[in-house]
Amino acid sequence: MRHKGIDQSLAQFSTSTEEDQEWEYSNERDMAILGLWDEYTLSAQRLCERMATETHQFRPSEFDPFPTQFEWLEQKETDLIIDGIWSADLHGDHCLFMNIGEHHPERHTSIEAYIYDTQVIDEGFFLKYLNTSPKASAYAPLFEVNGYTTMCGLLDRYVREGILVRVPNGFKRTAR
Repeated sequence: MRHKGIDQSLAQFSTSTEEDQEWEYSNERDMAILGLWDEYTLSAQRLCERMATETHQFRPSEFDPFPTQFEWLEQKETDLIIDGIWSADLHGDHCLFMNIGEHHPERHTSIEAYIYDTQVIDEGFFLKYLNTSPKASAYAPLFEVNGYTTMCGLLDRYVREGILVRVPNGFKRTAR
């Protein structure tokens, strides 16, 4: 009887240790994915700024306090190439930027910017980014099976943890 009690406590101990190891890995993975999230939003903002410069569009003064809003942009060229490596396709509320630089390390990376606020990311667009960016190649396998559902579950968990907030048209980082 006593032996059985010891075995059970050891079983609980090893289970607890396995959970701790998984949590550490998840925390590391989550930090990396959130780092990619921040990189995505910063890249979206910079690409919108570059698009404005390339097409000689100037931020109206009423938008000066809102550096992540670009709804004032107009598609002036249909085959716009930014800095020789990013194609830009402004359509509706979004602008799709695709890295087409032949020898660029980010070749084929896709960033879909929501022009009303580049800090907002649609879960499908972020999934596409993770699947196309070489920087995210270590995390793409996490989304191979049921990718969209897995992404939605991950982002919903970040909402529950207070890391993201759900907004119209996607998710946005909180100020924590």
